[in-house]
Amino acid sequence: MSFDLRQIRALSAVAKYGGFSKASREVEISQPTLSTHIRNLEKDLGVRLLDRTGRTVTLTPAGAVFVDYADRILSLCQEASQAVSTFMEEIRGEVAIASSTVPGEYLLPRLLTFFSRRFPEVRVKLAVGDSQAVMERVQSGSAAFGLAGTEASHPSLHSDLFREDRIILVAAPDLIKKEPIPPLVEKEDLQRIPLIRRESGSGTQMAVEAALRDSNIKPESLPWIATLGSTRSVLEGSLTGMGAAFLSGMTVEKEMESGELMELQVPWLEVKRGFFIVTHRSRSLPPAAQCLLENLTGSSG
Repeated sequence: MSFDLRQIRALSAVAKYGGFSKASREVEISQPTLSTHIRNLEKDLGVRLLDRTGRTVTLTPAGAVFVDYADRILSLCQEASQAVSTFMEEIRGEVAIASSTVPGEYLLPRLLTFFSRRFPEVRVKLAVGDSQAVMERVQSGSAAFGLAGTEASHPSLHSDLFREDRIILVAAPDLIKKEPIPPLVEKEDLQRIPLIRRESGSGTQMAVEAALRDSNIKPESLPWIATLGSTRSVLEGSLTGMGAAFLSGMTVEKEMESGELMELQVPWLEVKRGFFIVTHRSRSLPPAAQCLLENLTGSSG
């Protein structure tokens, strides 16, 4: 069997809170990642652990048995961690890191809060910019490591996949009615929809343009009505009905739940990209930076 502690924590949290929303906040991962952990655990064990009826989630008989063991495993892990904590070197000091906009504004704040509770003597200084700026900071040494929306291309830098992201096309309901925009957006429809985009150094924009080219559409042929310098400004432009926009799914969760934005279905265009941890090949990380990196990658799901 190949199940791991992340899957065990996921199931224990769902059992504790009776649903995926609160459970995902408890273990500090997204709901899709939480669901994936539990599906993989069920696959590894060969039994169904949860019954899902609408928004209601209950343990199956097998799930109830397994959760009892899971809670004991997690308790033992905590005891083991506490037992060896006295042997740890004290981690303190300032760590400067850099991040591209989406993870810097929508992912890292939550993870850094969790880290600060564990290591209160470490002060984290986070610089947020586009992916190109992240690479430059890591290369120059002004950031110990970075989190970017593209892989490092410079030979002095190394990148490892941190988390995958799905980019979707969204628009305000008023814009959908005004244009109008059909439920399924075809290639010819995209040629007439007013679009807002990020600047050229943005990992989001680079991923969108690469996917468009793969679908035989020249990005420059589309009706971009505005180029804005941050994810937040693109999101605000979409909310006001200025235009539709390609945005990371994690940045528009609240707006889609409230109905302020709607996802436009573009079945012929799939835009996925990764967030990457970027480090310098010839520099060793200081203890505090290494500790932060290990904690971030350990909680990435």
